[in-house]
Amino acid sequence: MIPKAPRGFRDVLPTEAAWRMSIREAINERFKLWGYLPVETPAVELLDVLELGGSLTDMPFRFFDSDNNLLVLRPDVTLPVARMTALRMNKRENWPLRLCYAQHVFTENDSTYGQDRQAMQAGVEFIGEGGTVADAEVLCLLFESLQATGLTDFTVALGTVNVLNALVAEASDDEAWRAQVFKAFHESDRVAIERLAQDGRAKPVYAKVVRELARIRGGEEAIEACRELVAPLGCEDGLDELQRTYELVDANVEGGKLMVDFSIISSFNYYTGMVFKAFAPEVPAALASGGRYDHTLESFGVSAPAAGFAIVFEQLMQALEAQDVRPPHIGPEQIVFDEDPKVMFAKARALREQGKRVVLGGER
Repeated sequence: MIPKAPRGFRDVLPTEAAWRMSIREAINERFKLWGYLPVETPAVELLDVLELGGSLTDMPFRFFDSDNNLLVLRPDVTLPVARMTALRMNKRENWPLRLCYAQHVFTENDSTYGQDRQAMQAGVEFIGEGGTVADAEVLCLLFESLQATGLTDFTVALGTVNVLNALVAEASDDEAWRAQVFKAFHESDRVAIERLAQDGRAKPVYAKVVRELARIRGGEEAIEACRELVAPLGCEDGLDELQRTYELVDANVEGGKLMVDFSIISSFNYYTGMVFKAFAPEVPAALASGGRYDHTLESFGVSAPAAGFAIVFEQLMQALEAQDVRPPHIGPEQIVFDEDPKVMFAKARALREQGKRVVLGGER
């Protein structure tokens, strides 16, 4: 038997581990400056509890414990934080809550080569505050967090689930068709969207608009283009809020690029308003994703608006490498030798107090 790590899991060696730590510290510093407080959730959750908050479309690892409870390794952090908030932090006098984290998530993927089953995410959850100002805060923090890592070339694509939800609800009563449309949007599968719009299971006028919606992207003008497309059908929900959010973010971020993209949909079905993803050249998967999820906490017994995002370290580091950002030097800055061990330790301690990285070289 070859003593290797399981498929989709890997060891992280010192150079990369140090780089990940420096990235995490840079991101955490931005979180702290915006007033977000760190939290941690268990790696393991009860499946039936977690599913109260939303459908776990990304297949989680499932197993039974000795109490015969069906458990899952967390596939994301938003749902565990929502559960924790409802159970442990529900005193309204302390709200709104600005929470942040850096934790691993686990997803059971097919055996296709190269699919990670463990990933590190750093993110925030802004709980108890709705509206465009809160949405803009979350987006501006995402921009600053990505820039803090050294990333310069990236795009944040902003959309809303409200328009597609309204269109799909009116287009057909066929639940299977609706689910397939959302799946096609999530996977950015234009071919599937075209096919679904023409397969006869939806009202033609709505199906045509669903197909056209996936093509609308650009700057602020894309919002007006979407409005012209969907207003005749009464499906312009969320566009006013989206425009105000876009204007506020566009006026307050430097670096990166903000765009509108109505094809943006998450695999998690708990989003209720704006959704967004961050992309960088030469990296096919999103570096970060997030949005507004105003009804999720209701499933855990607390009614509160919320929004947040998660940055995926693995994709972010691919983007940094592609943009020629290099890991920090992790070796010692000085090696201390002395025949007297007490003197050697004292010399090394004095240098460390100056912030130097020092290793002991032994006796001479």
